Amino acid sequence: MEYSVVIPLFNEAQSLEMLQTQLYDVMESIAAGYEVIYVNDGSSDESSQQLEKLRQRYPNINIISFKTNRGQSAALHAGFKAAKGQWLITLDADGQNPPREITKLLKIKDAFDFVTGIRTRRRDNLIRKISSQVAKFFRWVVLGDTTQDTGCSLRIFRKEIVDSVPFFKNFHRFFVFLVRRKGFLVKEVPVAHNARRFGKSKYRFFKRMVEGIFDLWGLFWISRRLNYESGHS
Repeated sequence: MEYSVVIPLFNEAQSLEMLQTQLYDVMESIAAGYEVIYVNDGSSDESSQQLEKLRQRYPNINIISFKTNRGQSAALHAGFKAAKGQWLITLDADGQNPPREITKLLKIKDAFDFVTGIRTRRRDNLIRKISSQVAKFFRWVVLGDTTQDTGCSLRIFRKEIVDSVPFFKNFHRFFVFLVRRKGFLVKEVPVAHNARRFGKSKYRFFKRMVEGIFDLWGLFWISRRLNYESGHS
């Protein structure tokens, strides 16, 4: 199998049919073997029922379900481990990552190990945009992380990367940084970004800020360890 599309979701029942329809058109046009893995992160709405309906219509859908909400990093990790494809593709379930943009990443994937999007004309509210810039600044100061858009979920990367980077709570915020530190070749490309049409954002400013402080300290330690290991390999 060439591609595994991994999509974590939490209470996105209204977005799923439109997302899957668009994703199907894109992936079928590629003419390669693929699967779509939806990781239902303890949704309390009708997401489970909607996924089952979609699986009846699209036989290459696989579903992983958590009984309780465990967070995006845990959902991604579960999807990565279950994936059979040589390349993994990730995107959000809320429709803000247009599936058609996958083709931009596919065009250059063979020259890189990891291709990630940079959201252009970002359709988020002002608080999210400002907090992202603040977080970006502190990641650069503490870690030397030059990633332009760590919050873009639209990515494609080689499966072997999964076994090469450390996984922990909220690792998804530092995924690109960790991949670079392990020596993989990373490319960032501009991609479109949609406004959310259905549901509510799961973003919580103060919760994310507090968690981000602890994550930065943890990543600072990990990055030093990675440097030590690479210097003695």
